[in-house]
Amino acid sequence: MYLDSPWALTSISQAQFWRQIDFPATFGDGTVQDCLSVDISDWDSPGVFGKPARECTREEVAADVWAQLSAALNGRGDQVLSDDLVHSWFLDPAVTGLGGPGRASNAEPLFINTVGSWDDRPHACTAIENLFIAGDFARTEVDLATMEGATQSGRAAVNALLERSGRASPSCTVSPLPSPPQLASLHGIDVQMYRQGRPNIFDMPPPWSHATVSAGG
Repeated sequence: MYLDSPWALTSISQAQFWRQIDFPATFGDGTVQDCLSVDISDWDSPGVFGKPARECTREEVAADVWAQLSAALNGRGDQVLSDDLVHSWFLDPAVTGLGGPGRASNAEPLFINTVGSWDDRPHACTAIENLFIAGDFARTEVDLATMEGATQSGRAAVNALLERSGRASPSCTVSPLPSPPQLASLHGIDVQMYRQGRPNIFDMPPPWSHATVSAGG
């Protein structure tokens, strides 16, 4: 999670979760060791090269994303990323219209639950005896549109179905979402500031300089 990136980037490396798969032998030309997946959450703010993602070409999006990742990870004398690590890149074809002449659009935008939507979302178990709801919009501890949230609601729906049907089958394990205790104080501060009508402490002017990052500083 790159909190200070202009485009609010998040990333995850894929190969670590596919331990049973020989990544180089399965994907690419045999030289590719990993796949770094990156989400762009902000398409409207200027990137390190001065343009918002929606106004860039596909090549410019790739270059700006790599620059933002490098700026975030390379520092204090450490170089985590270097240009020679990039074998190739791929931008989701759901993003169309980049580079004009029309408006760019995304057929599969990242969905974040909006403030207040929790009260309108259903439980997996409903008041209708034979109706159960599963999906990332159902209420679960994973309050985010993810596969984890969807599967959590699916387990809750199965457990409710077993209970109502009187089946003695073992119930699904529904694990609570852990919250790092190190963040408890920050949560408390956020609650206090929200009640006072003040912004979150992370809502601050961006700490980056386009000119500095573009120059490799």
